[in-house]
Amino acid sequence: MSERVLQNAAQLAQGPKPELARPLITNLLATAPDDADALTLLGIIEQRAGNIPAALAALGRARECDPANPARLGNHALALKRAGHFNEAITALQEALALRPRAPVTLANLGACLIETGRPGEAVPHLERALEIDDRHFDSLNNLAIALTRIGKAAEALRIYDRALMLRADHLETRLNRIDALAVLDSHAAVNEVKAMLARYPEHPRASNQLGMLLEAQGERDDAIEIYRSSIDKAGLFHPIGVNLTRVLVQTGRYREAITLADQLISDLPSVTTPMALKCAALARAGLHTDLEAMLDLDRFVKIIDFEEIDGFASRKTFDAELARELSGHTSLTFDPKGLVTRQGWQSDDLADATTPALSALINLAKNAISTYLTNLPEGDHPFQMARPDKWSLTMWGTILNPGGEVGAHIHAPNWLSGVYYPDLPNVVSASEEGWLVMGALPNELGGGGIQRRYEPAAGRMILFPSYIWHGTLPFSGDQPRLSIAFDCVPMGVGRPHRLER
Repeated sequence: MSERVLQNAAQLAQGPKPELARPLITNLLATAPDDADALTLLGIIEQRAGNIPAALAALGRARECDPANPARLGNHALALKRAGHFNEAITALQEALALRPRAPVTLANLGACLIETGRPGEAVPHLERALEIDDRHFDSLNNLAIALTRIGKAAEALRIYDRALMLRADHLETRLNRIDALAVLDSHAAVNEVKAMLARYPEHPRASNQLGMLLEAQGERDDAIEIYRSSIDKAGLFHPIGVNLTRVLVQTGRYREAITLADQLISDLPSVTTPMALKCAALARAGLHTDLEAMLDLDRFVKIIDFEEIDGFASRKTFDAELARELSGHTSLTFDPKGLVTRQGWQSDDLADATTPALSALINLAKNAISTYLTNLPEGDHPFQMARPDKWSLTMWGTILNPGGEVGAHIHAPNWLSGVYYPDLPNVVSASEEGWLVMGALPNELGGGGIQRRYEPAAGRMILFPSYIWHGTLPFSGDQPRLSIAFDCVPMGVGRPHRLER
């Protein structure tokens, strides 16, 4: 009887109104709450109905009830991937591969999740293995080409894309991905290809975004603005295009237009903090200091915590010394890392999973500080308050600056809250404002300037601030390095963990 109910529910679940299957499954689960097939079907129903939390709960429960079944793991992993919970999806996919190691679809999804979390180099061997099993597996070909592009092997990526397009010649996303790789090698050829794409699909927002960015890179900002505007007029507000248009409007001095568009983006997608940063830049460049002060609200949103003692350590100085030692010896430290704003200094990869004593203790301190900040932040209509996340993870990284070094003005958006802890500082920092943290300073590519409020670093001090606030450090002299460990609250499905390009 239950099998017939499942069959009927499955037919309804695949129809135009999947929610019609829900009562059948609910009744079945009332008598058999651990039925993994019914739970899986419920998850599919909720996915199709757009109820993502309920889908994840059902598929997760099915996985718990049938843990040795790789299909259950795969279903849950795919739902996690679609919801943007990439790290959780990676864990589930790895467990599925342990049970079924020769599954190209699982390897392809694992590769995709690793790419999404900024680990394309780790994705490559999994995707190559998938193609050893099935050299015509389309998703593995496409994902491998993306990963190769990200690690600087664009020419090899183009060859892989061509193999994929022999299988599916009209797959638009793969053609657009191929243009990304081509742009690395020949931007003019990439412009011609994306223009040809737009001639066939004039309202395709990603193609418009690609063309606008390529034109920007060639210095043709006015043409890029027209492309971005035309796309919004034809296809509506596509968030990446809106962000790029806001940025280039600031760069070309059209500040009022940038402010208006930033407000539209904030209203359209309140959980993403990048438009807040661009609005701050536009307000600063337009000289609207009262509005800028209200948008930054530094007195309310910046918090300073001075630690006197650390659990598990004889003293805070002992903790700081051990933290400095662990950071200085970390194998991921990279000098002036590519794509970042560290100058004359070293930066680590993500430390959020570190297991050494002092870094583990700092991870807990940072998580507790973020949780307390969230608890104490009242409800309100400021965009930062409206963007507060329900679920989040931690990302953390260390920086060691040489004398004369600095971190240029930057933001950590689309993350929500950022912080920094100082375990050790050069003598000149305490004796002057050298090496201090500066909030509100704009980067040169946005015209520089801005409100520049300085905050004093101190050993044992943690400073918390919104991730949309532009910030950097002042250069310093002397003969001692400047150590700091930064961290972010990464909203689930929205934010980005820290990763070095390798």
